Amino acid sequence: MRVFHVKLSRRVQLAAVVVLAFILRAIWLLRPGSDWAVGADSHLYLALARGLKAGCGVAPYIERCGPPELMRTPGYPVFLFPFLAHLRLAIAIQASLGALVCLWAASFTGRRAGPVAGILAAAIVAVDVPTILNSKEFITEALFQAVLTPAIFAALEGSPFVAGAALGIAALIRPVALVLVPLVAMPFIAKRSWRGALAALSAAILIIAAWAVRNERVAGVFTLTVEGPMNLYLYTAPAVIARHDRVPLESVQLSFAHDAAVLVPARQIPGDAEFGQLYGSDPTISALENDPALSNFMLSRSVSVILAHPIDFAINTLAGFIRLAIEPYRLQTGWQGLITNPRALASIQFAATAFQGVVLAVMWIGVFCAVWRRPRDWEQWILLGAALMLILTASIYTDAISMRFRSPAIPFLAVLAGIGWFPSSVKRPQAKL
Repeated sequence: MRVFHVKLSRRVQLAAVVVLAFILRAIWLLRPGSDWAVGADSHLYLALARGLKAGCGVAPYIERCGPPELMRTPGYPVFLFPFLAHLRLAIAIQASLGALVCLWAASFTGRRAGPVAGILAAAIVAVDVPTILNSKEFITEALFQAVLTPAIFAALEGSPFVAGAALGIAALIRPVALVLVPLVAMPFIAKRSWRGALAALSAAILIIAAWAVRNERVAGVFTLTVEGPMNLYLYTAPAVIARHDRVPLESVQLSFAHDAAVLVPARQIPGDAEFGQLYGSDPTISALENDPALSNFMLSRSVSVILAHPIDFAINTLAGFIRLAIEPYRLQTGWQGLITNPRALASIQFAATAFQGVVLAVMWIGVFCAVWRRPRDWEQWILLGAALMLILTASIYTDAISMRFRSPAIPFLAVLAGIGWFPSSVKRPQAKL
C-alpha cells in the first residue's frame, strides 16, 4: 500500500509540473486579441500560411501570390494554416506542445533513472524562460522542439522509421535539424543494427531531399533553404574578418552587402515592395530574393573566409557557444508594454535573470554528473551530442545570436540533468561504447 501511495504521489507531482508548463505558456492568452503574438518573423510565416490557403503553394500572399519561398521551410506555415481564422488557438496548441515535451522528457528519463529524475527533467523544461517566451509567438521554436525531441528519443528507443521521419519533418520546420541527421543513426550503429541505421537515415534524407528538389524546380537551387548561406554571409564571415583585421563589424557587413548587390541587378516589379517588407530592409536579403542562386556565392565566399582565418572563426564560435550555454535571457519589453513602471520592470528583469541562472546551473551540473558517473554510456553521449550540436550550430552567428536558439537543446540537457542529480534507481543494463 505504501508503494502505491508513493507512485501516486510521483504521478501527482509530475502532473503538477506538466500543468505548470501549460499555464506558463498559455497565460498570455489572458490578453485580448493576438497582435501580441506577432513578432518580427511572424509576418512572413503568416503570409506563407495565407499563401497555402489561397492556393499559392508555399509562397507569401498579400492580396496576391508572391514568388515561391526559398528562405523559410514549409513546416511552420503548414502548422499555422488551419488556425488562420483562430490564431489564439495556435498559441494554445503551442502551449500544449510545450507541456507534452515535458511529459516526454519525464517519461524518457524515468525509464532510465526513476520517477524523481523524470520530474526534475520535466521541471527544467517547464520553467525554461526562452522556451516559455517562444511558445507565445508565431515562430517555429515550440513546434520544432515538439517534433525534434521525440525524433531523438525514438532513435534511442529503437524506432528507426519514427526517428528518421520525425527528424526529416523537424528539418522542414527549422533547417538546423540537418546537423542531427548522422546522429539519428548512431543508436542503431552502436547496436550494430545496420538496417535500423539505414531506415532512419533514409526516412530523414527522403523528406529533406523532397523539399530540396522542389526548390531546384522553382528556382534552380538544390538546397533545403537559402537562409543558411545568407546567415553565414551576413553574420559569420564579416565577424571573422572584423576580428582578424581589427575593423568595425558594420563596415565589413556594408562591404559584403555591396558585393552581393553588385552581382544581382535590381528588378523593380510593381507590388514587390509589399513582399519585401516581409524580409526586412537588408540589401543583401533583397539581392538574394531577386536571385536565389546568389546563395552559392554567399556560401563559397563565407567558407573561404572561414578557411582563411580558422583561429578567428574558432574564437568567435567559442564565444557564441559560451553565451548560448550559460547566458540567461534578458527580458526587454516588459511583456510588450504590459509593465510600464521602470522600477517594477527592473526588479522583474533581475529576478528572471537570477532564476534562470539557478536553473542553468542546476542543469549543467546535472549534465556533468551524469557523464562523469557513466562515461561509457553511449545513450548519454548521444543526448549530449544532440544538445551541443544544436547550440554549436547557432554559435557561429555572432551578433545575431538569440538565447531562444538554445530552446531545442533544453529537453536533452534536462534528461541528462535528471539522471545526473538522481542516479538510476531502475535496474537496466548500461549501454556502453
